[in-house]
Amino acid sequence: MKQNLKKVNIYSNLLNDAVNSFDDFNSVSIGLEEFNSSLRRDLSINTFFKSKTIDSSTKISLFEKAVSQSMNGILVEVLKVVIENEDTNLVNDIFKSFITLSKEKLNIAFVDVTSSAEINNSQQEDITSSLSDLINKKININFDVDKNLIGGLKIKVDDTLYDSSLQTKLEKAKSKLVGV
Repeated sequence: MKQNLKKVNIYSNLLNDAVNSFDDFNSVSIGLEEFNSSLRRDLSINTFFKSKTIDSSTKISLFEKAVSQSMNGILVEVLKVVIENEDTNLVNDIFKSFITLSKEKLNIAFVDVTSSAEINNSQQEDITSSLSDLINKKININFDVDKNLIGGLKIKVDDTLYDSSLQTKLEKAKSKLVGV
């Protein structure tokens, strides 16, 4: 277990050291997330990379052919080492550690915005720009729709939730009235 933690730290630090911009971060994080998702979602892919009967050079060659045109070059090189060392079981932990390291290094916040209706592109750009200016960080933002919200927004910045939804305001008003 301790050995795995050391390996995770080595791999994630390699990736973090190679990332020097928000665009680099997005490129590596998206590729790493897709590879991780493929390993977890597709049993045949997972089985292929964990197979003891297929030599690592074959695994690396097929991996490289499959992703070399679409994946960040540094990520490809690090994942080739991960595959060669038979450490694909660590990819999820590498991903989490890389995100943590890069968030700090590049001053990035992860933001989830939930609204009651679809937000158009112009509004998304305005929200993204305003939030980035407000928190003084580059943001990786995700927009969701929750039809159960009556109105307003729920904005989660990293681990902090800002809830300006009408639903929450009504619930707070109700709890105040019950106490009267």
